[in-house]
Amino acid sequence: STTTKALFDLFNYFELPNSETLLEACTLFIIPILNPDGAERFTRRTAQGIDMNRDALALQCPESVILKDNVGKLKPEFSFNLHDQGIRYSVGETSNQATISFLATAYNQEREWNAIRIKSRQVISEMNTILQDYVPGKIGRYSDEFEPRAFGDNIQKWGTACVLIESGGYPGDIEKQYVRKLNFVSILTALYAIACNEYGTHTQDEYLA
Repeated sequence: STTTKALFDLFNYFELPNSETLLEACTLFIIPILNPDGAERFTRRTAQGIDMNRDALALQCPESVILKDNVGKLKPEFSFNLHDQGIRYSVGETSNQATISFLATAYNQEREWNAIRIKSRQVISEMNTILQDYVPGKIGRYSDEFEPRAFGDNIQKWGTACVLIESGGYPGDIEKQYVRKLNFVSILTALYAIACNEYGTHTQDEYLA
């Protein structure tokens, strides 16, 4: 629900004159919210009790079918997989609360780096560079253990560079309005980096750090 609000901030931005460069360079397809039942109840499961993010293979939910059909039909170069996460996650082994966590999802058990996953990693590094100005030391890297049922892992496997964003917590930000702002900033940063092809110089060491 946090990133859904940030997407509507993005829509408002697209009405401004200075967004023309981005919109001329990129074609964007956006599903503002995939699990409205879960968002309504603040849970990851649907009203039928299904964890949709573990439904990429079984396709039990109609929403899962819609998502997979769109990925197959559109064949996007990049995708953004947007989630909320619990506020008690930390950044690595530090005591810092993870306000935003990123992940270039794995596409196989070996967690190898092909050209597609490398692009995910590089875009994430670009977003991290900007967000460190807002929440220094509070950006986490999510675990990249391969989950064969998850959409993020499979979208990467299907040939689209997948950027996973997890919205965590920030002190005093109970309604996650500041985290919403950070999502807007990070997504906009990523889109401009893609539109202007300004992400390719980031190294693996930057991502792992």
